[in-house]
Amino acid sequence: MPEVAQERTHWRDLKLSERHRLWGWDCPGIDIDFLFLEYDKGKAVALVEYKHEHAKPQERKHPSIMAMVDLGDRAGVPVFGVRYADDFSWWTITSLNVSARELVPEQTTITEKEWVTLLYKMRGYDLPENLFDNPKVFI
Repeated sequence: MPEVAQERTHWRDLKLSERHRLWGWDCPGIDIDFLFLEYDKGKAVALVEYKHEHAKPQERKHPSIMAMVDLGDRAGVPVFGVRYADDFSWWTITSLNVSARELVPEQTTITEKEWVTLLYKMRGYDLPENLFDNPKVFI
């Protein structure tokens, strides 16, 4: 039987993480690094697993990603894997379930403004005209 993966970063609640690992291989769990629940008015609109450009790549067949997709499918919401540039100049969008592929049919790299426009669209809104006008925030 494979060994349970050990905590790598030590910036989460290490005590609980180590305790959960004692429960064994057949009791998997994951402290999701940067999973966003996108919502509007108390209703889920999407699950997004964000990864920095230097983070380990997401693997579609990893059990944790499969569980996230299962959760999104059960909730009836799109599930995306999104890698972003350190300076936020690009966002690579990977649709992980059918609902997401209806919005983004194939993996694509887009601008921050395009990604935020899609987030607004999922909520049924248009991107506010002046949202990206602040040069201090959006370079």
